[in-house]
Amino acid sequence: MIPESKKMTVIFRMEPGSLGPDGAQYINEFCEFAQMQLQACSEPYIRWTIVPRLDKTLAEMEFKLASKKLTTAKAAQYLAVFSEDLAHFEEQLENNLEAIINQYFGR
Repeated sequence: MIPESKKMTVIFRMEPGSLGPDGAQYINEFCEFAQMQLQACSEPYIRWTIVPRLDKTLAEMEFKLASKKLTTAKAAQYLAVFSEDLAHFEEQLENNLEAIINQYFGR
């Protein structure tokens, strides 16, 4: 079991528009729902934080370890320890979010 302090936090900022034209009215509730869904099925070395992307100057995805921001290269190194590839990780996230959006809207 990996202690919380050794887990990488993945902060994903969800665009309200990705939930459709009325996305802004659902985004907060959706982020809570998506975070629970992702955490329930995620790897034991990842902690998720899903938040609305209201500030476009902030990156869509950010990585932290022990409250320190990681570069993409450092995040890739962290994932490699667990035989995971960053590109594959991002692709899986995209696929999972698509499924979660469909689940959220009951499609």
